[in-house]
Amino acid sequence: MGSPKLSVLGLGGALAPILFSSVTLVGAYMRPEYSHLDNFISELGATDTPNADIMNFIGFIPSGLLFVLFAISLLLFYARTTLAKAGTILLIVFGLGMALAGIYSCDPGCPPHGSPETTIHDQISAVTFISAIFGIVLLGISFKSSTPFKKLRNYSILSGIVAAILLVIMIDSFESRALTGIWQRLLLLTIFLWTTIIGSSIYDINKDW
Repeated sequence: MGSPKLSVLGLGGALAPILFSSVTLVGAYMRPEYSHLDNFISELGATDTPNADIMNFIGFIPSGLLFVLFAISLLLFYARTTLAKAGTILLIVFGLGMALAGIYSCDPGCPPHGSPETTIHDQISAVTFISAIFGIVLLGISFKSSTPFKKLRNYSILSGIVAAILLVIMIDSFESRALTGIWQRLLLLTIFLWTTIIGSSIYDINKDW
């Protein structure tokens, strides 16, 4: 069991979405041609594009590290079963993947085929989303035996399922690039809302121990 002081790490699950979303909005505002409807968020950090460093070094990397801290808080306070530990490890992978996506940025426009860095970025992104989805589902199932989170079991499993559906829809839109940005944002919203609720709960439950 972790120190109650470390429960503040759980707030990473709430702070990361706020930071990432804010930087995305700022980055998009600085590019009048950018479309939230159709463009990937990664395009804001694409190699050699205007203000890419803002998206990568203020958005992707620190947000990813905050998600890692959030996952560590789960590991410290609640990951007692193999299922819970597996889900937590997948969330750590999710956070690291987000940070790495800011280091290995895609080519301008994030084309399906491009430089080696683009290939790495795409592979990291795939692993990142899949890890988050499976991590949420596994933790949701494990919440059945966790008194503090038992009431969030069904919500967690449903969140994972919804995120999986949105990921499939997003991938299906890659060829046309129609509404790809919307599907990606809805996918992230589903994940971000879950991390916010769980992270805030970790802090609230443990802060006064």
